[in-house]
Amino acid sequence: MPWEHEVQTYFRSEALADTNRSLRYDQRFRIAEDAQGIAAAYTHARPAEPHPDLQIPPTHACRYLLVIAIALRHRHQGGKFADEVLIDALYDIVEREPDDDSVAVLARVDYRNVSSRNMFRRTGFEEVLPGTPASRLGWWLLTLER
Repeated sequence: MPWEHEVQTYFRSEALADTNRSLRYDQRFRIAEDAQGIAAAYTHARPAEPHPDLQIPPTHACRYLLVIAIALRHRHQGGKFADEVLIDALYDIVEREPDDDSVAVLARVDYRNVSSRNMFRRTGFEEVLPGTPASRLGWWLLTLER
């Protein structure tokens, strides 16, 4: 699937370098391993400015869940492992914003990636700006309250 190659390329060529040079955005890059090696990875960061078309209340912290990737061996099992990784990412996001009672978590998902869309939907995200053939990546939002 084309987005899988894009995600893998991002992790290989940019994720660690982006994390190391983006201290001002408090970017986090986490890897989950199992007995066979890397099982999943994700990265999230505080944006310099939230997307202008999204209405994030000024009282909310805002973080972008930039990438979440699940190893092929954990796919096609009903999404249980993927959901666990996403929930771990959400806990990590809340921990990175200790001074705020609410955190708006935004993610971009390729409209063709049905598995990812289903995972975000199962976890309570809402698609707030849909992806289209002209602009593949839609915006998904979940507000976390302490």
